[in-house]
Amino acid sequence: MPQPRIDPRTQRRSRAARRVRDLLRAAIIHEEFPAGALPGEAELMLSFSASRQVVRDALALLRDEGLVKRVQGTGTFSVASKVRHDFGHLHGPPRTVASNRVLGVSRETAAPRVADRLQIPRDSTCGVVEYLTSLDDEPYYVCTAYVPLWLLPAVERGSEVAEWYAVYEAAGHELGVSDWAVEATLADELVAGLLDIVPGAPLMLFERLIRDAAGRPLEYGVSRVRGDRIALITQLPRRDLPLEVPVPRQPLREEV
Repeated sequence: MPQPRIDPRTQRRSRAARRVRDLLRAAIIHEEFPAGALPGEAELMLSFSASRQVVRDALALLRDEGLVKRVQGTGTFSVASKVRHDFGHLHGPPRTVASNRVLGVSRETAAPRVADRLQIPRDSTCGVVEYLTSLDDEPYYVCTAYVPLWLLPAVERGSEVAEWYAVYEAAGHELGVSDWAVEATLADELVAGLLDIVPGAPLMLFERLIRDAAGRPLEYGVSRVRGDRIALITQLPRRDLPLEVPVPRQPLREEV
């Protein structure tokens, strides 16, 4: 079946609006607008050499994403509280008030992958902790953490710390290098209910293996993070560098 023909002018306007949308989106995530207030339409038209309709289309796309809202008589404001997660080191949310709520704790027979990652005998018992992390009382991510059985009593205290990794440090374990894998996924009904989103909403899935300073596995976990609440920030060299050679980090923007 032939596709309906789209007017070339409409296509050009649509592409231009999406370019403006992408640049505004980046500026919002990097907090370049004081107090979250976006410039007015006239200033945006001048900044992007764009027509008023292109600017309005771009703002409509951002509203559809839930990144901005229009306040009648006041202007357009960013409303998303995205966490800029720097992958330079292991850390929790860099700002806002974080809290953990342990949803469940159990002792289960370790599945083969869990046993291999934790370096425990297959068919042995491991601890399983499910918890929800919130930022400013708004759900951020839900996680299933598998730990060696001897570590379970310490991890059960996860609700007492703001940053989850502090659970292990409070138990006397210095954290070392961790393995991470990141991919996209969708929320099932259970996760959607916990994160206060609709089923099928986009999520970021983090698979992690946390080790202590000696390289001993402490936790194998899978986290599902609300896609509208996180932005991954890092620097990449052109070629692989030895681990001991640091990559110079530059500020995202000059501080005034």
